[in-house]
Amino acid sequence: MKALWRLSVLCVLCTCVIARHRHDSQQRLRQVLQQRRQRIDTEVSEWPTTKNEELRRWLEKISFASWNYETDLSEENAEKLNKVNIDFSQWKSTCVKEASEKLKFPGLSEDARHQLRILSYDIDPSNPEQLRKVNDIQTKLEQIYGRGTVEYNGTTLQLEPGITNLFESSRDPKVLSELWVKWRDATGRKMANLYTEFVELQNTGALEHGFEDLGDAWRQREFFDTPGLVQIVEDLWQELRPMYVQLHSYVRRKLETYYAKNHPDFDFPKDGSIPAHLLGNMWAQEWNNIFDIVQPYPEVKEPDMNRALKEKGYNVGSMFRRAEEFYTSLGLYKMVPDFWRRSMLVRPTEKDREVQCHASAFDFYNNDTFRIKMCTEVNMNYFQTIHHEMGHIEYFMAYRHRPTVYGKGANGGFHEAIGDTIALSVRSRKHLQTLGLLEDANVSEEEKKKSDINFLLNQALLKLAFLPFGYLVDKWRWRVFSGEITPDKYNEEWWKMRLEYQGVTSPVPRTNSDFDPGAKFHVAANSQYIIYFASFLLQFQFYESMCQASGHTGPLYTCDFYRSKEAGGKLLNMLKLGGSKHWKEALKQMTGDTNIRTEPFKKYFQPLIDFLMNENKGDVGWAKAGINWERA
Repeated sequence: MKALWRLSVLCVLCTCVIARHRHDSQQRLRQVLQQRRQRIDTEVSEWPTTKNEELRRWLEKISFASWNYETDLSEENAEKLNKVNIDFSQWKSTCVKEASEKLKFPGLSEDARHQLRILSYDIDPSNPEQLRKVNDIQTKLEQIYGRGTVEYNGTTLQLEPGITNLFESSRDPKVLSELWVKWRDATGRKMANLYTEFVELQNTGALEHGFEDLGDAWRQREFFDTPGLVQIVEDLWQELRPMYVQLHSYVRRKLETYYAKNHPDFDFPKDGSIPAHLLGNMWAQEWNNIFDIVQPYPEVKEPDMNRALKEKGYNVGSMFRRAEEFYTSLGLYKMVPDFWRRSMLVRPTEKDREVQCHASAFDFYNNDTFRIKMCTEVNMNYFQTIHHEMGHIEYFMAYRHRPTVYGKGANGGFHEAIGDTIALSVRSRKHLQTLGLLEDANVSEEEKKKSDINFLLNQALLKLAFLPFGYLVDKWRWRVFSGEITPDKYNEEWWKMRLEYQGVTSPVPRTNSDFDPGAKFHVAANSQYIIYFASFLLQFQFYESMCQASGHTGPLYTCDFYRSKEAGGKLLNMLKLGGSKHWKEALKQMTGDTNIRTEPFKKYFQPLIDFLMNENKGDVGWAKAGINWERA
């Protein structure tokens, strides 16, 4: 009995010891797991910091290589740019995999998750040979565009300023048609086969990374967490289309009258369409250069802004200084010393040096190097472009304190809208008077109303005329990337969309041997274009908000917020966010609204639309028109 009792006691003691041991083991395990979790937490939280610095160094290298190439289109510089792009892609491939794994970790802060999502974005094909081909083709496309020239009247013309100046000034349809065709022969036609392969390779990369196609990847990169973006953009366009149709019909009728009188041998279309080469721009995207033909009230003398700039002694340097002064008057930043020393503000004079003249702003990701590349001429178009490009620089400087992944606009449309918002103020009559470019004439109320309509039409030729083009470039590419448009239909579908959205036709019959989309820089450079459509609406939302902050009263189009620290402070607070917040949140901070809206755009132009509707009297549209196509 005693033995049995002792055995029971022993069993109880053993059980207690085992239980205690198990408890101690579990406690030690919990401690180990907790310590491991803390290490992982620390690693995950510190990892983006490390990668941000690595990313910064890579982007700095790429920016310098891109700058060197675009300001000297040599084979040596092209090879250097290709190499750094390939090396960066290899680093990025590893970074993307690591970021994707870390995104699976529970308990991430909102900021860490946002940074990791950006770092996990990739569209490059993983196959090294395919990646090399992507970079090679990209370089070739840009070289074709950058080196494009036209032989005209015994002279070799580059796009800027030669061809561009002729498109602005010539009214001879034969001259314009010749230049139009030759530019497309020198650029797009040479890109057709390359572009087909380029699309295939890039789609391969996009599919590898879980996107439906390259278009899907692009939309997700620029407009994170914006479901239904394609429909949102379509809805915005449909809201604005009636305004565009009124402008188009008015301009068409004015052009038809002008060419019937001055070039009676020219056969102007009777189907409601406008020949694309007659609109004062190589791509018919902006029509302000034909204002002299379509001016509503020619009896009201409007000053020649190009002449006024020259008469006031402006040169390229002083136009840039004046733009800087506008930004600093709002409480924004001065340009850094490197900007004035190293920017390419005019076309270089070296005979054998080819450059990419398309205006661009560069951030070199080292906090004190920012530059602009332009082949500037002294005229009002370039004056506005200077303000546009300097807006990018202001954005760069405002968010330079942010982690590198946030070193971008809230979306691409924001970046493009900043300088144009400023340009709306610069272009106001009040500001032109401040600059001494416009006299404050003592005129009657009736003459003032007519002058306002002239002004608004000129603005509409820039802003409203652009919208369908700003939409269709990427809508065409989205359809190409998805396979809806096949290579044998690239050009035909391009012109069907040009007609559907813009109501324009080509001056000569086109074929699928042509590749007219490639005659546009952004297609050759593989740069998204829908951001410009967004920016043309955002800029009016920003403008209205800044005008309200400045205390402006009266019609929106008369606002000038020059020297308003209140307006500038509102803008600067939004700029400092960079890409750290969702674009809807940044928009709300700036305007109080979370959606891109058309109302400020409509409000700005409403007096003009009322005028156009009265002039057109319902005679609008181009429903009976067809594309100018060479049938086999």
